Amino acid sequence: MSPTITLADDDVRHALKALSAEVQASLALNRAALQALAALSPTLAGVTERALDDELDVARHSGAAQRVVELIEDARDRLQDGVEDMEMIGALQHALVAAADALPDFQS
Repeated sequence: MSPTITLADDDVRHALKALSAEVQASLALNRAALQALAALSPTLAGVTERALDDELDVARHSGAAQRVVELIEDARDRLQDGVEDMEMIGALQHALVAAADALPDFQS
């Protein structure tokens, strides 16, 4: 293999590695944004979940790579886990508020 081809291969590998890192960072930020939206309200969680379901349909019907489908499914699954956690936290908050409201008022 000639030195020129070797240098070109190294350049391509370096560029692909940098691009992959940027894509991974973008995906991480998008996951964080989706989880933040879902945590704001049940309505936003529902809308976010429907949007991910729509994206899954598009990915599956457009012949996207299996890895793309897996990434969208993973984001949806994580979102659902977060929603369940938020529901549990909400129930605990309501229980604490109810318990606090039930305490007798000891003000003089």
